[in-house]
Amino acid sequence: MNRTSTALTARTRATSLCRFMIVALLALAACSPAAPSPPPAAASATTAPLVAVTPAPSATRTPSTGVHATAVAAMSKDFVYIESGPSRQVTLWLVDLSGAAAPAPVARWTGGTGSFAASRDGKTVIVVAPGNRSVLGLHLVRPLAGEATVLFEGPADGRAFFPRLSPDGSTFAINLLNAGSGEGILIGDVATGITRALAGTAGRGSSVVPFDWSDDGQWLAFFQDEVAPEGSGCCTYLENVRDGRRIRLGLATMVSWRPTEPRLLVAKQDRTGNQGAFGATVSTFDLAQQRRTDLFSIDPRITTLMWSPTKDELLYVQETVGCSYHGTLWTAAVGGTAKRIGTADTVQDAWWSADGLTIYALVRGAGPDSPVIDASSGRRIAVIPNDAPRACP
Repeated sequence: MNRTSTALTARTRATSLCRFMIVALLALAACSPAAPSPPPAAASATTAPLVAVTPAPSATRTPSTGVHATAVAAMSKDFVYIESGPSRQVTLWLVDLSGAAAPAPVARWTGGTGSFAASRDGKTVIVVAPGNRSVLGLHLVRPLAGEATVLFEGPADGRAFFPRLSPDGSTFAINLLNAGSGEGILIGDVATGITRALAGTAGRGSSVVPFDWSDDGQWLAFFQDEVAPEGSGCCTYLENVRDGRRIRLGLATMVSWRPTEPRLLVAKQDRTGNQGAFGATVSTFDLAQQRRTDLFSIDPRITTLMWSPTKDELLYVQETVGCSYHGTLWTAAVGGTAKRIGTADTVQDAWWSADGLTIYALVRGAGPDSPVIDASSGRRIAVIPNDAPRACP
């Protein structure tokens, strides 16, 4: 399940998402989480791109045959997009967090969840779904117009994964996998569909995964597998897509950006906890100084991480019994003590309101549906149909 909200001025996208699909893709590439990493090295030069550039001019876009959109009347001040699907049939819901309106379906497609991203204002959405001519292409959804068109397609055997959209909705990043050129990250212009290679590999022996855009759309955090002292599962990089600067961040499983230094929150799964494969360390990263500072370590795994949009504070969801749907919600001021929010113990994801005063959470329901609640009070705001997990007890 993947979500995007107006609270993402300090965006995670990892967040939220990417974390489970990243694990799947890394497993496919014979990678696994790594041991704790030392402080990041200095910036390194940009490597030569290995993925062919595929221009896709789109003055007149082709209607999508794989994604079906439905128009919504307006965007509320606080909203969130949530995917749901009992199987591979996916619905993308627009949820008004004020509770004034019921969740509205804005798009439907086939292909599994964890496959969309949205701009900060919610007016631009990108979706990975079966392409008109490729196995998996990238589609552009305009919710206010009820329009779905093809934004990017690779060759016939091409598969697009991990869509990431800059907060202003102007630039996208995807992972493209195909037999001819291996695997790589492309970044592209939403207005034209034209792409260029950012990072890639000549074969299938390693993985590259885009994590998340910075708030100003200049930097992209991404994972590229490499042989490093940290072990397999390393490393995460930060790339300035305007001037080509690249910084090696080291081991990280998710990040969250904000406009001021330290700009990054970083979580890494370091296997230090007594739950075996879990254990997480949360750090800040000062981009200007290239300095990583550990904040705290906990025994469980962290599955959501997000800066507050207004304060020097973060929220996170920690797994309690090794299942992604048995999670509890916490906040912590930088340098302060962690505090649990609410009593829910089946938290799937969480977000700040745009003003940073309220925290919302998606929790597991008793039946096939999942409620969205005010995390502090437990007040139910909306219900997402067919969103309950199928695998965890």
